[in-house]
Amino acid sequence: MTVQKNRLTQQVENTEKFFNYLLKKKKQNIQNSLIRPLYQEALKSLFLVAILLLDTLLPLEAYQSLIFPLNIITTIILLGVFLYIEIRVYNALWGKDGRWALEKYKKTIETTTEEKTKVD
Repeated sequence: MTVQKNRLTQQVENTEKFFNYLLKKKKQNIQNSLIRPLYQEALKSLFLVAILLLDTLLPLEAYQSLIFPLNIITTIILLGVFLYIEIRVYNALWGKDGRWALEKYKKTIETTTEEKTKVD
């Protein structure tokens, strides 16, 4: 009887840890989205929506319009090319060294807070 209780409490603790981790990541994600200007977050969301539409509609159209063995090969190649290009564009804009990277905005926020403390 005690083995089931220990197993049950361990499962409950693991579930609590998992939910705490998810809440922490959600909070961090919200804080990161508040650092960046709003128009950049909107452009990022529009970019992701456009990618979803592009990656579903065009390969499906290629799959439907071509004959059997060629349609599967073309669809896979087309999807691979799209994903490669989209990943490169995303990293160029929002990646670690991208044009609108979070680290750049964190640095500017840190420098402005340091300047404010020096003035006071």
